[in-house]
Amino acid sequence: MQSELFNQLEEKIESLIEEVETLRLEISELKGAQTALEHERNHTQDRLQALLGKFDRLADSADL
Repeated sequence: MQSELFNQLEEKIESLIEEVETLRLEISELKGAQTALEHERNHTQDRLQALLGKFDRLADSADL
């Protein structure tokens, strides 16, 4: 009886360990994706700022 309970407990622990490892891998992948998205967002913001700067120069030259 006790041996059976220990076996069940061991199986559940092993299952939980595997699940934790899988979740850690997913977290790592998500962190990588988040970093890539942040980089892309920053690049997009820089490009938008450059375009807005061009509009500002155009508006400034029209005022002259």
